Amino acid sequence: MNLRPKIIILVIGTMLIFFVALLIPLYWYARSAVEEELDKRLITAVDMAAINLNRDYLNLLNQEQGLNQVRQAFEKQLSTYLIHQIDGIALYSAEGTTLAIVGRSGETEPGVPVLLRTFAKIGSDSAPVVSEIYELTAGQYLKAAAVPIQLASGSSMILVIWGGVEFMALVDQLVGSIFWIVLVSILIAISLSILFSQSLIHPVRRLSNYAKSIQKNIYSVPVDLGRKDEFGDLNRALVEMHGEIKENEQRNKQLLSGIAHEIKNPLGGMEIYSGLLNEELDSEGVPNSYLKKITKELHHLKVIVFSYLDYARPPRSKPKTLQIESIIDNVHQLLAPELKQKQIKFSFSGKGEITGDESKLRVVFINLLKNSLAAVEPQGHIDVRILNSTGSITIKVADDGEGIPPDHLEEIFKPYFSTREKGYGLGLAITKNIINEMNGTIIAENNSGSGTIFTLTIPTDNHV
Repeated sequence: MNLRPKIIILVIGTMLIFFVALLIPLYWYARSAVEEELDKRLITAVDMAAINLNRDYLNLLNQEQGLNQVRQAFEKQLSTYLIHQIDGIALYSAEGTTLAIVGRSGETEPGVPVLLRTFAKIGSDSAPVVSEIYELTAGQYLKAAAVPIQLASGSSMILVIWGGVEFMALVDQLVGSIFWIVLVSILIAISLSILFSQSLIHPVRRLSNYAKSIQKNIYSVPVDLGRKDEFGDLNRALVEMHGEIKENEQRNKQLLSGIAHEIKNPLGGMEIYSGLLNEELDSEGVPNSYLKKITKELHHLKVIVFSYLDYARPPRSKPKTLQIESIIDNVHQLLAPELKQKQIKFSFSGKGEITGDESKLRVVFINLLKNSLAAVEPQGHIDVRILNSTGSITIKVADDGEGIPPDHLEEIFKPYFSTREKGYGLGLAITKNIINEMNGTIIAENNSGSGTIFTLTIPTDNHV
């Protein structure tokens, strides 16, 4: 997963945990406090009513439940207890029969079976009990308190007082508001996360691309973020490391150039004298097979030394407008005898124009085509294609040879690394140096079928 989704998930997750940790305890604390206050009010009201109710009315209603005048007089007394937040009062027999009931205008009797289930276990000497909050209809809630009333005859009644739970409507509104608050907060958090992640990811991406460009081309242009934070410190450290790498590379090349130069002069003299001696012995008819081997090995050493010199100290560039297809065709003609000898099919397509050094580009294509020539079997195939794009040209050199082991694909451009026994390990290193100087890139990859593809991407305007 990329960094941006992780940041967004982290911010939203943190925000949701914060809401849950804050709102849920706050909700239950507020609800418990308000509900406790309502419980106290209901218990106080039912206690006062139970103590002050007319006992004669209670006895008469218990003995004769059909006495309407007594019921009306008793209900009138009950109505005096309809104080604030008390919506109704009812008197039930122990069997659940309604003996009397009063309520505010528009109020209806609560479901007796529901309330009796709550108060079924009330004994004759039980203390007042309070029910749970019941939802009658959408947005209407009720809570009741009950107390047993013991009569002189030994029978008992249950007095129930109920009231509307107004704060639950506010809770419903609050829950709806919390939903929208959380939704809006999530949208704001996502927007802020995207902005924050952009400011975080952009420098990371630029530094990552800079590091990759150093890997591909040691002479790539340094990147300056212009920041003074930790990213700026990382940027400066990366630029310093890049500078040290280039300095080390330059020192190594200077050292190699010096050694090769010191060897070149005496080696050239030895080759000249061995040639003169060889001619002299030939003229006198003296066998000189050993001398010829010495001369051959001296020539071989001379080729190696000049390869080192080309790698360590390439000639100064002479940029001019070049036709890539013309250079490749010239190199093809140069290697035609070797291609013919191995019966290798050579195909070429595309055109392109760049500004660069002709001699260096010849070296690049000679090295690449010789590399492919050595890799393919007789009657193999080498294909070169030029592809044009805005600001750059891509050249692909493909063959159907044996390919390169995957663990060697990154190593083949390093100096002195070769997969062939008689290879010097400098051809591809020199090629990469030249392409780097042209601010281009070169990569090697194995073909999906068989063989290798070298892909060169070179800016069209190079004044190296």
